[in-house]
Amino acid sequence: MGRPRKYTAKRLREAVEEYFDSISRIAPVLVPEPTGKKDRFGHDEVQMVPAVNRLGQQMNQIEYLIPPSVGGLCEYLGICRDTWAEYCDPNVHPEFSDTTTRARGRMQAWNEQQLLTRSGRDVKGIIFNLENNYGYREKLDVQSRDMTVEEWLAEQGGGGEY
Repeated sequence: MGRPRKYTAKRLREAVEEYFDSISRIAPVLVPEPTGKKDRFGHDEVQMVPAVNRLGQQMNQIEYLIPPSVGGLCEYLGICRDTWAEYCDPNVHPEFSDTTTRARGRMQAWNEQQLLTRSGRDVKGIIFNLENNYGYREKLDVQSRDMTVEEWLAEQGGGGEY
């Protein structure tokens, strides 16, 4: 008889939520609003006020104080990456599928957001992560056409014998 499983479906869902809660906070989205005053240089003064969406609701965002990662999640859960990979396999653990898919989606969303909003900062690590862990690929547009060897040589600037 093997060792008892560390997590039930419910406990894993709770522990994964605790992980994300432990590395993030909810913060209001703030936007600049003119005050109608000028500063000493003649520039319009603004104050930062909470943004309101088209439904009339104040907007909030999740700010990750520590970037979410599979390694960080595994450390928090007290499991190794191989165990997490096993948990993510719906054929092996269908009871964990919803939780693991949601956790991966949250990490993917963070990476996408970083890729879109990092200004002037290096994004090579983000691109690497998205390509290697989330199935992203750089699309190359290649056009081909039939041509003879003579046509190809002419395009290359050659024209002699081959």
